[in-house]
Amino acid sequence: MQRIAAELKHSETAFPLPAREPTAALHLRWFTPAAEVAFCGHATLAAFHVLVEEARRIRVPEGHVTKTAFTCKSGKLNVELWRDDGRLRVLIETPASKFEPLQLPGELVTALGLVTESLDPKIGPQKSAILEGNLYLALRDREALARCKPNADALEVLGKQLGVAGFVVYTLNPKPGVDAAVRCFFPGYGILEDPVTGSAAGQLGALIQSALPEEMPRRLLFTQGDEMGRPGVVEVEVRPEHEPGKVRGWIGGRAVTVLRGELDT
Repeated sequence: MQRIAAELKHSETAFPLPAREPTAALHLRWFTPAAEVAFCGHATLAAFHVLVEEARRIRVPEGHVTKTAFTCKSGKLNVELWRDDGRLRVLIETPASKFEPLQLPGELVTALGLVTESLDPKIGPQKSAILEGNLYLALRDREALARCKPNADALEVLGKQLGVAGFVVYTLNPKPGVDAAVRCFFPGYGILEDPVTGSAAGQLGALIQSALPEEMPRRLLFTQGDEMGRPGVVEVEVRPEHEPGKVRGWIGGRAVTVLRGELDT
């Protein structure tokens, strides 16, 4: 699986495997070109699109929400599937979030091509304490986000020092109808910049709800990939957990089949 992912060179490649427990439809693993990851959003959306529309392994009738689940390195996660004007829509539960405030070293701001004045004081730097660990850094405006020019080698060194795998840089409310514009850098995984990152979006939705709470379920819209010429949109829904004060991010959208083929290994 790692060799295939390295050959394809996508941000992540998903591998659906047989279910490992009776309450799950399948088991999923994801690989970047360099390593396995504990959770991935967009490749999961694509995997369910293929299982429903191409392989016909999961039935999703019109006017009905099909609920299912999958297992992965992050545990068991739920999925909701339905059709909107005939097109499949997928909503995926993301792993539970947990954040820790982080004292931001000046070298990191420089490695991102930023200045201290670019930082947004409304939400301080936060480190995710789950999955591989990401650093979430809020900027004051869309222009600061566009100016961000990461130094891959410096970020990889700082990531190891801080115990984070990725750097999620975002700005709130960049334009009407958009709750956050996002850029994500994962140099340690062989991905300097990811065009769209569903796993980070789910965590970011939970972080925004915790820092700036509103009534739930809360629906958010994030954009990403503009600076790469590959603009994308992530739909996020934040729901309350059974435990008081806890929230969970769900990510959703549609997928499109663009290629069918066979790979000889």
